[in-house]
Amino acid sequence: MKERSLTYPGRRLAAAAFALAAISAALILTDGTFPENTVLTAYAETVGEYSLEGEMPEERQLPRLVDNADLLTEEEESELLAELDEISERQAFDVAVVTVDSLEGRTPREYADDFYDYNGYGMGPGNDGTLLLISMEARDWYITTAGYGITALTDDGLEYISDEIVPYLSDGEYKEAFETYARLCDEFVTEARSGHPYEGDHMPRGSFNWAVALLISLVIGGIASAVAVETMRSRLKTVRPRGSAADYVRPGSMVLVRQEDCFLHASVSRRARPKDTGSGSSTHRSSSGVSHGGRGGKF
Repeated sequence: MKERSLTYPGRRLAAAAFALAAISAALILTDGTFPENTVLTAYAETVGEYSLEGEMPEERQLPRLVDNADLLTEEEESELLAELDEISERQAFDVAVVTVDSLEGRTPREYADDFYDYNGYGMGPGNDGTLLLISMEARDWYITTAGYGITALTDDGLEYISDEIVPYLSDGEYKEAFETYARLCDEFVTEARSGHPYEGDHMPRGSFNWAVALLISLVIGGIASAVAVETMRSRLKTVRPRGSAADYVRPGSMVLVRQEDCFLHASVSRRARPKDTGSGSSTHRSSSGVSHGGRGGKF
């Protein structure tokens, strides 16, 4: 009987079966767990750290927080990831944060768009979501939006969000920046789904403490009044009471010849000042042909 040899596909199947058997044996010997570093090393060697090219996966391949630049402590990473996951699942809208050391020759927009597309971010048929990219190479930041993210995070909205997070980034307060970004994305998506996306004159308003404001106003008003009264009083030291009003008029200083009021007409026209309703979101195509919105800059 002639000996049969495995074909190339057969050898691959045999190798896969052997690897599966080895994994199963390791699980039994380690009570069903791998040391964390072993798992991460095996994962990195198998699929790479991340992908920016090739075929786009249908499901998300990476966590919603990828801190390759090591800007956060382990505790901060755990807390932020939990917050991003909670917001994303509740809103059915991916909110992700990615930090890298280098853009590898790409622009911030290209890197953010490709990272989003080729690692399967986005939820639902429209791949709804947003991703904040931080690159430490030249201190770049970029927010990319896709699907419903283009509707919820308008150009005006992205400008507002960037104004809130860039000061934190500039000061090296990365956790605060990322938490602010996550909170605002949550708020913007909620408002957009109510039918009124944040844009133009319609923007979030911070909480206002009326009690503190009233107290400050009273104190400032009291001080200003006291100063004004004291100033006027100091200028009246030479004034003495008079018996009649005529005593205050210098003789011959005023001669009233004729007095007449003549009112013709008044014409008043009013126009409502047009409100800035915003201009929605500007979009572009990524290398994969997917439509994205976005905004970026330096910090």
